[in-house]
Amino acid sequence: IEVENVDEIYTKLKSKNVQIEIELRDEPWGDRHFAIQDPNGVGIDIVTYSPQ
Repeated sequence: IEVENVDEIYTKLKSKNVQIEIELRDEPWGDRHFAIQDPNGVGIDIVTYSPQ
């Protein structure tokens, strides 16, 4: 899911004790993202794309 401010979403979910599967990180190609898992086990990647 592409969002405007991934840090804001990450902070909100952490404050609600949502389990984070992949912690917030920057990728070499510029994306900043983290991942959670829905109740059915489907991974959800939440990302803000950065132009390079």
